Amino acid sequence: MPWIGMNIALASLLCVLAMVADLLHGLWNRKLWFPCKYFSLNAASLTVIAVAIKLPMDPNNLMPGDVHLTAKLGTMSFMCTIMANLLPSLATKDDKELVSNVIALALLVISLVFNFCIQISTGILFFTPDAAFYPYKISFLDRVISIGGFVVPILMLLIIYACSSLAILKSKQILESKYQTANQTALKDPELKAGRLTVVKLKQYVSNYWIMAGTGSPQFMTACSITTSASGSQQAKEQPGKDKDLRGYVLQLQEDVQFTERTLKRLLKSVNRLIQKAEKQQPTNLMKLLSESRGFEGLAKFDSNHVPSLLSEEYVNCWSLPLVTLTSIAMSLPDIQKNMVDCLLNGVSEGLLYVTLVEESLNATDHDHVSIQKAAETLWVEVEVYHKWLGTKLPNPKSKLVNTPGHILQWLRDKAKKKVMKVESKDIRDRNDNSKYKSICANSMYRITETILLNVYHENIDQQVSQEELFAHVSSMIADIIAACLTNLPQVILMKCHESVIEKREASVQAAAQLLGETIQIINTLQDRQLPSLNPDELAFINKWCAHLKNPFP
Repeated sequence: MPWIGMNIALASLLCVLAMVADLLHGLWNRKLWFPCKYFSLNAASLTVIAVAIKLPMDPNNLMPGDVHLTAKLGTMSFMCTIMANLLPSLATKDDKELVSNVIALALLVISLVFNFCIQISTGILFFTPDAAFYPYKISFLDRVISIGGFVVPILMLLIIYACSSLAILKSKQILESKYQTANQTALKDPELKAGRLTVVKLKQYVSNYWIMAGTGSPQFMTACSITTSASGSQQAKEQPGKDKDLRGYVLQLQEDVQFTERTLKRLLKSVNRLIQKAEKQQPTNLMKLLSESRGFEGLAKFDSNHVPSLLSEEYVNCWSLPLVTLTSIAMSLPDIQKNMVDCLLNGVSEGLLYVTLVEESLNATDHDHVSIQKAAETLWVEVEVYHKWLGTKLPNPKSKLVNTPGHILQWLRDKAKKKVMKVESKDIRDRNDNSKYKSICANSMYRITETILLNVYHENIDQQVSQEELFAHVSSMIADIIAACLTNLPQVILMKCHESVIEKREASVQAAAQLLGETIQIINTLQDRQLPSLNPDELAFINKWCAHLKNPFP
């Protein structure tokens, strides 16, 4: 019994802590309707709740004494509190999850009520040592009071759950329809169609969608509903506001009841606070690296059309793989000061976070892009953590024997060529994903090193080019590639604002505001640069940039 009691106490503590976390989260974000972020209705929470209410669920074992009686009755009250706190989380579920979770909760509640009524009717609930031979000597009035005081509130909450579930399904459809209307209004912005957005315009754009996501949040809609108010929530009556510009982005079920000016200002203040907080987390190492970029010429220098691919199957290029390859080349130069290499490594590390975000947002539909991105991601872990390139230590101790930059590039080129040919010599049926990724990465190294040898050394590897000069040349190409890729950040921010799933919309806009705050300096730095004359959709692909910069005239 002590171990059972400890399990029940632990489960109850987990529920309490989760509810307190939601309370603090709501207060911190000034959402006094307390959204469910940590304590949500799902399989895990239902399992914990089932353990927490084990005492009133057991109608067989006698538990004499006032302490046990209080524990059982207290658990019934605790269950009412749990159900009231869980109610807003219904809105975070899609249709299938909503129905399945409400049914599971209903079965748990009905079982709890049934067992509790059995204990009342048999007198076990009020059993004491003095009444050992008179277990049924409980007045009818006491039984009615027990049922009315504990069973009725739980059943009422269950009815509220059923009504709320039906209301949520219909309300989401209404909110989605109004969201699409407001979204079409936002998309008509002429500056949006132009493809270049300033930070000021991006802030306004994110703020508009923040209002749409906040007022159209399913949880907020559920918290403001009549059924939720009946369960004890705020787990809010609004009067007409005056700001017509803001009201155009407010989503609500009832047109005759509009949000107060104070509510809208609170929403704007919260998004501005989030952006300002994120602005203090600027990627300083990345900004230092970008300062070495003066344009986008590096995209025309790192890969030459005169260098053929060694792969039997062609793959389109991505942003991240050339960056990882060029960084590996820079790290292979043994005479470069460690602090300079570390500075470059830190800048590329910060840059790849945003480069990967651009690729995942704008290139995710292309299967070849996804394959190369995964190969680059795997290779970067090896380069950043272990300072190795496909198992080769960087800088390689053998390179000190031939420490001229030309010989180091030649050594890397030959090493990469051997790795590609080793994979290509195998039967296609014997190639796995690991060998495929190695061949893609090695082919990138071969093409880039060969291109540098052609452009810088003109096939004369004994030419007097210092390691410092080569390091600066490679660093400049890295900075240009990152700069070109990050010109797509405004489009990524806009895309995050346009989340199609209503349950994920608020979190997605929050991520957009966070990204905007972190990259304000980057966007401002790249704002005045002349972009190639490409369609806005083509700016997301490195091969389009390279083709245009190598041949700007069709």
